Amino acid sequence: MGGVGTIAAYGLEFGGKAEVTAVVRSDYDHLTQKGFDIESCDYGSVKAFKPSHVEKSIEAAVKNHGPFEFAIFSMKNIPDVQPVEPLIDECYRKGTAIVLLQNGLGIEKPVLKEFPEAIVISGVSMISSTLYHGAVSHVGPDSVAFGVCDNGKLPLDEQTAVCKRFIDIYSTGKNVVKFDENVKYTRWRKLIYNATINSTCALTDADIGRLELFGGIDSIVRPAMKEIRAIAKADGVDLPESIMEDMIRSDDGEWYAPSMLVDIRKGNYCEYKVIVGNALDVAKEKGVDAPVLTVLYNLLHVVQMRTMEQKEKFTLPAKRPLPKDNFKIEYK
Repeated sequence: MGGVGTIAAYGLEFGGKAEVTAVVRSDYDHLTQKGFDIESCDYGSVKAFKPSHVEKSIEAAVKNHGPFEFAIFSMKNIPDVQPVEPLIDECYRKGTAIVLLQNGLGIEKPVLKEFPEAIVISGVSMISSTLYHGAVSHVGPDSVAFGVCDNGKLPLDEQTAVCKRFIDIYSTGKNVVKFDENVKYTRWRKLIYNATINSTCALTDADIGRLELFGGIDSIVRPAMKEIRAIAKADGVDLPESIMEDMIRSDDGEWYAPSMLVDIRKGNYCEYKVIVGNALDVAKEKGVDAPVLTVLYNLLHVVQMRTMEQKEKFTLPAKRPLPKDNFKIEYK
């Protein structure tokens, strides 16, 4: 239950069609004792929100409240640190639909590889919502597209019916929810924002308003957006040129800090692999040059490694090793 997950949980409870069990770790005490305060452009001022049930682990959630019709994954998508598949394995039962309300491109592929007969729903949310110290600031309307990641094992009509049932449950009349006919297009479209604005804000420690005033939109973001459009086109997705300006203007009026910048400021890991790395994998496969995105990716990789060291995922020797030493980092 970060910025996105909290609004999702609140919306599900608000609609009166769902009973939500949230698995929360670091914020468990705050959520259970005080609840989260929400200032939302969709729902107004909400004090001390708690979902129906809160547990510290998936195991406890399943034992005390399962099995579940839908398992929604809204945590950061960081496969280099915490792959989502082992977490799914803890709660997946036949009949449980997996909802990936997460950033990134091609994120359904490893899930369907591990759970080939599961119904997997892609959720792409265009929302400006952040969580700081138990308070959620939700300044951009919750607009989300849910679509089927066809597993090729079950009839598509059956998978679609489950997805549309979830859409009915998630729709509150205050959010904008639609069925996604083309999951691939939608995920490439969001990458126009996430791989460029999100990445650059994270690396410069500047919100999108300051990034524009300081010149970063024209010098970095627009060239990177052109690369995303070129890669997407090579992958069969033709994004209109107008989408670049739409994304640049999407947070107008707010000194908005995108999710990766919030992660960096909190000292957390960021989603650079699924957002930028997966796009570059497609670029390599299709023979598309992407020099700006490559630099952004490599800089974010260094930042991620710095965060790993700070979180003691590995320990470096007191004396700096040199290339001739063939030193290899050993992860804990």
